[in-house]
Amino acid sequence: MTHERTPRGYPLPHPEHLLSEDVLNLREALTRIDADVAAQEASTQQGQDQLTERLHRQQLRVFHQFGF
Repeated sequence: MTHERTPRGYPLPHPEHLLSEDVLNLREALTRIDADVAAQEASTQQGQDQLTERLHRQQLRVFHQFGF
């Protein structure tokens, strides 16, 4: 069985293989893609949370400067 991979390392099905031969490759690829998307979403959310906290602190500093 030929084992080809994408540049990101996901296993690819092979056109000459039966689906029953490639089902594990497809399952692994989908599982890894799902994990990568979840990690990216978590990273994006963490960055957004940090940005929101920084903005909030800056707003508080401005309010304190003007006596609010």
